Amino acid sequence: MYYIGNSIIRNGAIAPLSEQEKTGNDGEIYEMFRVKNGKPIFLPDHLKRYENSLRTAGGNALPYFDKLPSLIEWLILCNQISEGEIRLCLSPDGLFQGGFVPSAFPTPQMYEEGVHCVFLHDIRENPIAKIYHAPMREKAETQQKQNDAYESILVNNDGLITEGSRSNIFFTKANTIVTAPDNMVLNGIMRLKVLTVAKDLGLEVVYKAIDANTIGSYDGAFISSTPAQILPIKSITNTQFERNNKTISAITRAIEKLILA
Repeated sequence: MYYIGNSIIRNGAIAPLSEQEKTGNDGEIYEMFRVKNGKPIFLPDHLKRYENSLRTAGGNALPYFDKLPSLIEWLILCNQISEGEIRLCLSPDGLFQGGFVPSAFPTPQMYEEGVHCVFLHDIRENPIAKIYHAPMREKAETQQKQNDAYESILVNNDGLITEGSRSNIFFTKANTIVTAPDNMVLNGIMRLKVLTVAKDLGLEVVYKAIDANTIGSYDGAFISSTPAQILPIKSITNTQFERNNKTISAITRAIEKLILA
């Protein structure tokens, strides 16, 4: 994966794109966030999680970490990109880079109709830290292409659903949403926002890893992520879910209000 635009962050300064090194390598400690209308969405939350990932993974604190908000502001201005995604990464050899990466946001049709997903029997090592695991991602991307699927839903050795390969997953039943416990998943920023607005909406939140064989007992499902925000699922493998789910629609509207606030 390579950065796009004309400028990147390299260690503690803005540098020309020509100085970039390939990113998306195994073992990188990374963070991604979306830029919308020229503004980074939920940036303090993303930087707090990134700091936690660096600490959890045993990496040294970046001496210029406090400069990242201003460096990101300059990055957006220098590249003149108002809609996109920024990736921050610390490579195993200690090089820190940040910049815009190619984005493929869901289409309006995907939000309206939902997306198809497939099960992948795999787990994310050390899920509480955002570390790039190339073998798992490559396996997921291959599976998605073969099955015309948007996302791979991870199932652990006990047959329990944890999260998506690049997202968090929720199931709905009436006024209840169900998601795996915090210690089993990468705690996505959008996931945290979903949990917040769900409580504000008076929904019951159940923290439970669902048996993959029982998903047919739920009326709806959706994934949350930085690029997709809230994206309904129309099917997982051979199981179909309700379209125009009222609970998912209410959460989506609440998240959109948070972003615009």
